[in-house]
Amino acid sequence: MGGSLGKAELALLDHGVRWWSDQGGAPVSYTTLDVPLHDGDGSHIHTVEYFSKGGQKGAKRAPLVCLHGYGFGTGLYFSTMPSIVGRWGGRVFALDSLGCGLSSRPRWRLAQGESADVAEVEEFFVGGLERWRKSMKIDRMVLLGHSIGGYLAVAYAERYPQHVDRLILASPVGVPHPPAELAAAIGDAPFLVRTVLGMWRSGWSPMTLAKLGLGNMMMRGYVSRRFADVDWIPKDLLQAYLYQNWSGGRNSGGGYAHSTLLVPGGLGELAYARQPLVDRIPRLRVGRISAIYGEFDWMDHRNMKALKTSLLKRKAEAGLEAPLIEVIRVASASHQIPIDNPLGFAEAVLDSCNDADAAHGTTVGGSRGAIGRLVPGYH
Repeated sequence: MGGSLGKAELALLDHGVRWWSDQGGAPVSYTTLDVPLHDGDGSHIHTVEYFSKGGQKGAKRAPLVCLHGYGFGTGLYFSTMPSIVGRWGGRVFALDSLGCGLSSRPRWRLAQGESADVAEVEEFFVGGLERWRKSMKIDRMVLLGHSIGGYLAVAYAERYPQHVDRLILASPVGVPHPPAELAAAIGDAPFLVRTVLGMWRSGWSPMTLAKLGLGNMMMRGYVSRRFADVDWIPKDLLQAYLYQNWSGGRNSGGGYAHSTLLVPGGLGELAYARQPLVDRIPRLRVGRISAIYGEFDWMDHRNMKALKTSLLKRKAEAGLEAPLIEVIRVASASHQIPIDNPLGFAEAVLDSCNDADAAHGTTVGGSRGAIGRLVPGYH
């Protein structure tokens, strides 16, 4: 399965299952499958399904379907899914989006960079997810997306609200409008910064560097710096997984998603959406949305909090229907919440589907790797 990337994925997933067992969790297993999309060209979406021997019986809750962010895949959830599945009460899946990871990587025939049509690019990913849903014979699901996966989860819910029970957006990219002064700030940036931003706009993929022989050095540096103080993460396994994910196969949707859907950021956000979610979420025909952020996230949770306040006011004053938004922050976590605080993230996901708590903001988790009590409000 998938050569070097497949082996790296299995090593990471196996570690996650063992780590959960070491925490005293119920026995967990998983299976991997390549789900055919029946689109005429033999494409498939790589899928990991988790099982718990001591979990809730009856599968009464809608399946949980998890989408990854840029540069990751199913491995993003290696240490958090085992702690979710036993208490979910339904099926639990993590996917490699079409064009990413071990899923098919069809040749990218759409435009790149700023010349790309946003609707066409979104359809590449959303259409793949919808064909996966049909192949799996799933009627309704709880759709969880991290970072750009959160953005794509919103795009899916726009098109197929009848198949979304609720949305969970983990540190979603692209919520606010770009500030008016962004263009001037970029214009005043150093030459090297402006060069990199120009490459972004043209559609250049940073995954190209990994394919030119720099991947191991890039990933070793990223993992050692980014997760320096996280002792339960197998840094060698995570580095190998990311390297194989970036360097293996052709650049497809996973390589070009950032430059086609997002514009370079600054002034508080690393990137902004060409079609911001602040304009799209109010129109969703999905009853509840949970937005989960890390305590030290570079995605600003205040943008979602402001949108929540605006929608509540709109409903109170004009009686207009809009999704009910819940904002949850996970303690001791940054942007990669499922890795930074896997048990805190799991608690946030499970709590987000507790209707009694949906109107309140909460902070979840104390020390990383441990579930803390729920504290009302923001900290």
